[in-house]
Amino acid sequence: MILPLLPLAAVAAIAAAGQDSGALYDGRARAIAVRIPRFDGTIKMDGALDEAVWARAARLVGFSQYQPVDSRPAEEPTEVSVWYGPTAIYFGIRAREVHGDVVRATRADRDNIASDDHVQILLDTYNDRRRAFLFGVNPYGVQQDGVRSDQFAAPGGFFAGGGGFGGNFNPLEGNVDLNPDFVFESRGRLVPGGYEVEVRIPFKSLRYASGDVQTWGVNVLRRVRHSGYQDSWAPVVRASASFLAQSGSLQGLENLRRGLVLEATPFATTRVDGLPAQAGYRYADTSELGLNVRYGVTPNLSLDATWNPDFSQVEADVGQVTLNERFALFYPEKRPFFLDGLELFEAPNRLIYTRQIVSPDGGVKLAGKIGATNVGVLLAAEDPTQSVTGRQPLFGIVRLRRDLGRSSTFGVVGTAREDGDDYSRLVGADVRVVHSRLYFVELQAVESWTRGATGPRSGPLFQATWDRTGRSWGFNYGVTAISPDFRAAAGFVNRVGVVDGHLSNRLTIYGRRGALLETLSSFFSVRRLWRYDDFGREGALEGSEGVAPSATLRGGWSVGGGLSRQFYRFEAAPYEGYQVEVPGPGGTLRVPFGVPRPLTDLFALAARVTTPTFRTFT
Repeated sequence: MILPLLPLAAVAAIAAAGQDSGALYDGRARAIAVRIPRFDGTIKMDGALDEAVWARAARLVGFSQYQPVDSRPAEEPTEVSVWYGPTAIYFGIRAREVHGDVVRATRADRDNIASDDHVQILLDTYNDRRRAFLFGVNPYGVQQDGVRSDQFAAPGGFFAGGGGFGGNFNPLEGNVDLNPDFVFESRGRLVPGGYEVEVRIPFKSLRYASGDVQTWGVNVLRRVRHSGYQDSWAPVVRASASFLAQSGSLQGLENLRRGLVLEATPFATTRVDGLPAQAGYRYADTSELGLNVRYGVTPNLSLDATWNPDFSQVEADVGQVTLNERFALFYPEKRPFFLDGLELFEAPNRLIYTRQIVSPDGGVKLAGKIGATNVGVLLAAEDPTQSVTGRQPLFGIVRLRRDLGRSSTFGVVGTAREDGDDYSRLVGADVRVVHSRLYFVELQAVESWTRGATGPRSGPLFQATWDRTGRSWGFNYGVTAISPDFRAAAGFVNRVGVVDGHLSNRLTIYGRRGALLETLSSFFSVRRLWRYDDFGREGALEGSEGVAPSATLRGGWSVGGGLSRQFYRFEAAPYEGYQVEVPGPGGTLRVPFGVPRPLTDLFALAARVTTPTFRTFT
């Protein structure tokens, strides 16, 4: 590869690639309001940006580093050309590498390109700065897609119910759901000094507001694996409660032809069972028909329906290895009928979890956005085998969320599972207010009503969170109280009867540009969990505190670790009536088991070293 002349050769190549007439939009100069040109016709999707239309497209340049240190010029030049036609939007990516033959690219499975060099395109088609469609590609054009959202995840990523190491949410990667699959085209290739990729995204694959003229939010992120850096075209900074609110915009999209969005997928399944009989075997066959339909009512509303669905082709769940797991495990939704528009059903505390609908006989769903209000409505009839009364369980789910101001929201949620005379219903409201740019407050109040074998019951759920996402200092403080009688049959609330509070802080120090130490961070977390009925009267039932320092070093190295202390106290009620057999003078005796003694001072120590992502080894 002809690398010794870089970076001057790379800069010259980028300048020459679009010098005809394409307008230049420099992110570092905050020229992020893009007037996107429209051209009729199509191109050959081969990864070679050699058609004349690319020279006339708008060009996004001037990328900045976002992690590990924000607001610095990107070391590797990146240019993204963008234009649109009547039925699709096109992106041409020229990613140059100035450090030699270090681009990592594999023929990975869909969505599994995190270990490769890759580029992500974020399209906020409603321009509400709250969620965006994500389209990612690696140098060979292998695809990654999903939805990125600023909602319902602590940007600090401070606590996920563990032992004080800070949880598994990465504040720099955002709240990303990669389960949705969208139809788009991509082709890529390695070239001397980097790689090039062409991307075509049909308007049929997107939901967007009605109107003859569109303005969409946009940003482009590039991950450089050998250094561990992530670059951003829009000059986003870490000192903000919202990542998407800092995006640029594509302006002047006119007369988009989405066409008729109608997908009908009929299917048939058959099964033959053989049983031993007096004369050989007796065989019985069962055949079934089913149908899935998706209809784009408007550009911003879609209607899905299913009858007798067959999920045999759905990707299997990833295995989870657990030790002494006390509560239900969460598995992401992967069934196509439920995935479309799933982000519109998001609610704090996972009050909506469509996998509770285990075996639907049929269902209908409306999802989209009307004005400033996100709408999600789902009705489903469950197979009678899932009933405890012998009836057919019915599910009803409604989620509405209204945009307030630039980044705040107000939402309501209602769910019900009706099973004959038994039922589980809940109604709740939540509000998220972003203030002073760095802070957000999130509040939620819910009430549930349930009737089952133990009779009617009702109980509330409350949550309050305050978060600061600063560049050097951040915190996330929160408390969640859930009544013992709270039930969410259409959600995933796997522990009730507790009050869970946490205080978490983050401190980050940044090194000078070019220094060995790029960032030094530490998370400090304290968590306490009380029985709901004892809150304020007795001590905590469980708790932890810990510190988790980490450092990123130049060249893609990172080191880190953590020290935490946990304790557990056992409730008496679950052990009432427990007995153990012990030998005695007259034979075996049964004596009360008693309550186990508390477990205190359970210390955990962890250390890790991560190498750069080399071509064949990490």
